[in-house]
Amino acid sequence: MKKLILAVAFVFATGTMMNANSSNDEVLSINSETIEIVEEFGCASACAGWAKSLTLAIAQDIGEDPNSDDMYMAIYKRYYTGCLAGC
Repeated sequence: MKKLILAVAFVFATGTMMNANSSNDEVLSINSETIEIVEEFGCASACAGWAKSLTLAIAQDIGEDPNSDDMYMAIYKRYYTGCLAGC
């Protein structure tokens, strides 16, 4: 019984010490400057959007649903890989 009580006390003590050492608090200073964050997703994202819009435009011109035929996925892949080659 003593061993069980000592083991529980040890686990409690080490857990408390571990929590005391790790801190997620960040100190932020407040000033009047404005920070602008610009996200660049890169060429792959731009190519994906461009290939998708062209593929959807082709399907709309024909009057078909682009999900109805695998041909549209092949068109998308061709446009996408061609665009990536130019990056």
